Amino acid sequence: MSASPRKPGGARLAAVVLLVLPLAIYILLYLMPISSMISLSVDNGELGRSLVRFRGADQGDPDARTAALLADMQAMDAGQQAATARELNQNLSGFRSLFLKTARQAAGIAPTAAGLAAFDDRWTDETYWDVMAENSLPFTWRHFGQATGLKMDEHGRLTAGGDDIYVQIMWRTLVISVQVTLVTLLIGYPLAYAVSNAAPRFAAFVLVAVLMSFWTSILVRTTAWVILLQTSGLVNSFLLWTGFVTEPLQLIFNRFGAIVSMTHVLLPFAIIPIMNVMRTIPKSQKDASLSLGAGPIETFLRVYFPQTLRGVAVGGATVFILALGFYITPSLTGGPRDQMVSFYIAAFVKESLNWGMASALSVMLLGAVLVILSAYGATRWVLSRKGGQA
Repeated sequence: MSASPRKPGGARLAAVVLLVLPLAIYILLYLMPISSMISLSVDNGELGRSLVRFRGADQGDPDARTAALLADMQAMDAGQQAATARELNQNLSGFRSLFLKTARQAAGIAPTAAGLAAFDDRWTDETYWDVMAENSLPFTWRHFGQATGLKMDEHGRLTAGGDDIYVQIMWRTLVISVQVTLVTLLIGYPLAYAVSNAAPRFAAFVLVAVLMSFWTSILVRTTAWVILLQTSGLVNSFLLWTGFVTEPLQLIFNRFGAIVSMTHVLLPFAIIPIMNVMRTIPKSQKDASLSLGAGPIETFLRVYFPQTLRGVAVGGATVFILALGFYITPSLTGGPRDQMVSFYIAAFVKESLNWGMASALSVMLLGAVLVILSAYGATRWVLSRKGGQA
């Protein structure tokens, strides 16, 4: 019996390449935005590209640094001048008008410290020169310094003492995400149990309701909650009609409204994983537990519930990670103290055009997710090791 002929080496190599190519393309498309975000967070923008001569000048020589600055200004076009002035203004308020005024007249200014001071005496203030000297390198940590509240001292070391507002916002984002996750699991677990164990008609009704919510636009669902929870909305009208309250409650534009609307949006992401795990649990286990003398509650707690924890973990992790990046829902239903970090990322991109700060906050958010996932994975590994040893 003759052996089947082997495929030529070139054909096998082509088959391997075709199998690996989709994965390689996916990884490339996934890593490109992340690498771009990380590079933008440390990129000094137009400051690092426009102040080339000034960066190489002797900062201890007023005439040399003045001549270098004026030469850089003359080499910039109008767009570069505007971008450089905007970025300087982000570091020192009022710098934009001074820089643009000087850049437009740079050709007629004597390239000496005295000539520049005669043009505008604000250039005698060393604060402006210090800001340019600190921010003229191609790469900078100032965005992370503003995001974390850390700042460089005179020895080049990171020290506390800056404004930690964005650290507080990051903490608020984590707290709201945890709150939404807990509420979603408390509501989603009974619904998943109903879909998996109730009568077929009722289970089908609950499943259709969950899927209908899943297929509805997030903006539509959020707007519906704004209408329902406002002071003249359906919920307050019902409470006033029944006599439970004597005046409308503030149910929207606060933490309560944000959590309710976010829970509604994210509920299907918790129900579906839990439901899928519940459907794999044999009903014979419950019958066996009951036949051995255990009651319904003990059967649920000792036989059924432990086997569903895998689905609870997957659903909770999915909801938590999705909640971290929410923008539209909390911005429409939450108050000023309930806005999450994504709101400020969008504001830096759309309003102040500060891509560096937006990227730095995004990197911080990504880092928080990676730390939490690593802690979760390490905890599961430790518990599995303990279980295996037991």
